[in-house]
Amino acid sequence: MTTFDEREQAFERQFVHEEDRRFQERTRRNRLLARWACERMALGPDAAPHFTDSFVAQTVPLDDEALLARLAVELAAAGTDEPVSVLRREMQRCARLARAEGRAGLALDQGSSP
Repeated sequence: MTTFDEREQAFERQFVHEEDRRFQERTRRNRLLARWACERMALGPDAAPHFTDSFVAQTVPLDDEALLARLAVELAAAGTDEPVSVLRREMQRCARLARAEGRAGLALDQGSSP
């Protein structure tokens, strides 16, 4: 194997690793955001895990704006209207937390923002 081939394989492994890391962070972010929404919708301990799992599974392929629109619809259906600006701010908070969790390898969620 040539040096070029080794470099190419190393770059490919690095790319796969980075894409996996981004996917995991996005999934963590969506899970944290769904948990926040469960608090807002006052879902009980039986309904919250089901909503969270369903939300995460259905929002993986969505871009951020479509995810926020879906979240707004879910909240409105539960009688909790939140402005998109609040949803976007909460999504950013969840993204920061997800990145920190990924670096630390821990679950850092201590509840929603005020």
